[in-house]
Amino acid sequence: MIKLCTIDLDGTLFDKEKKVSIENRQAINLAKQNGCHIVIATGRPYPGIKNLVNDLKLNEPGDFIICYNGSKIINTYTDEYIFVNTMTGKDVKELYVESKRLGMNFHAFRKNEELITDVYNPYTDVEMTINNIGCTLVNFEDIKDDEEFLKCMMVSADENVTRAMEEINPIYPEKYSMVRSAKIFLEFLSPGIDKGTGLEILAKHFNINPDETMAIGDAGNDLAMIQKAHVGVAMANSFPNIKEVADYVTTSNEESGVAHAINKFINHL
Repeated sequence: MIKLCTIDLDGTLFDKEKKVSIENRQAINLAKQNGCHIVIATGRPYPGIKNLVNDLKLNEPGDFIICYNGSKIINTYTDEYIFVNTMTGKDVKELYVESKRLGMNFHAFRKNEELITDVYNPYTDVEMTINNIGCTLVNFEDIKDDEEFLKCMMVSADENVTRAMEEINPIYPEKYSMVRSAKIFLEFLSPGIDKGTGLEILAKHFNINPDETMAIGDAGNDLAMIQKAHVGVAMANSFPNIKEVADYVTTSNEESGVAHAINKFINHL
């Protein structure tokens, strides 16, 4: 019996209009009634999805959310976090210099969830729009080495992110957790931090066995949780490498693939 299911948002629970279908809503509600913990696992900041959490009624006692790709786990009933992991300002400045070498734009989230960049760019607008947040311009050279950050990102067009992944100094994918959360976002977190870490932490919190877990996603930042879950589900629209490691490929995000997977493995419909 699946007792914990983590679900990605963009390209997974959301359709192309960033909406949640009636079928997905019904499947999630029934799964909760059947005793399964449904947990949104996203790279987004909590303020950017709090309204969605409330809308889906995932804000009741015992409800949690994994955000910042695993850097923060929040009790959505109390708004208190039960886990937080940060990078240092020294880490962020080092990656900022590498982003400039690669010709990439750069964003970072401070521990207080403030989004910062050195130059506004079209991808800053994307980040602010999808998360309904502001952004502060800073000089990264002025950041203190011991300041704490939840994550940082190299951002640009799809082809530039692909190029950056090929040309980045190989020390950085080894030194940090590097995940491609979308075609335009290449994210960096502390080593060992990802959505899979979040799934494991919550499973221990609820005293749930690994073979009672499930994860649904579509992109590079979902890889770890799909691998670590007992039932790893990839969307039909997933990156090819996600489908390769998944236990099951559901229908696309435009076809309520989340509902299809939940009904098959949790609701047994």
